[in-house]
Amino acid sequence: MARPSLSAAGKETEAGEGPRNDGRFMRLLCHDTRRTGVHRASVGGGRRYRSERGFSLIELVMTFAVITVVLAIALPRMPRQAFVLWGVQEQLLGDLRGARGDALTKGDHFRVDITGASTYTVSRMQLNGAGAWVPRTPPLKTRELPPGITFTTGTGLSFEFNTRGLMVNPSWAATLFLYDATHNLTRVVTVWPSGQVSPG
Repeated sequence: MARPSLSAAGKETEAGEGPRNDGRFMRLLCHDTRRTGVHRASVGGGRRYRSERGFSLIELVMTFAVITVVLAIALPRMPRQAFVLWGVQEQLLGDLRGARGDALTKGDHFRVDITGASTYTVSRMQLNGAGAWVPRTPPLKTRELPPGITFTTGTGLSFEFNTRGLMVNPSWAATLFLYDATHNLTRVVTVWPSGQVSPG
């Protein structure tokens, strides 16, 4: 009678018999994927499994947060007043172009008056008894530039647009300079004899 022997899995087997495969022998050959994330080759199939672990949502959010902080520190800081001056230029461009557009579509003349070093108005015109165009009161808009920003040219000028969008007085076409005395910055708005308005 053959003596029983211990297999690699610790089970008694008859002499000449291979180890019993009750599942525990396979676990000795393979790492637990729940702990290591890696599964070595199985004995029977010969297939290999590799880890396919990706980034979690929290890791991605934290990465973007760190990049944002680094960029905020690294990028040069523009003075806030530079953006205020840019906004004033855009507002003036919009008012001049709006007056010209209204003159084209509403059948009346419209006028922009530079009334002071830091103020201007937008008016709708009407015909008086003598057949002349005069501004209606009150003006449609009265603008005051932010503190520290002034017109260095154009004070006292008027830009009147007729129903064809042209300047009524082409010789009054001019380039308006907006100046920021605090940061020594300048922005430009040009009104052409044709009535077109451009930033420069």
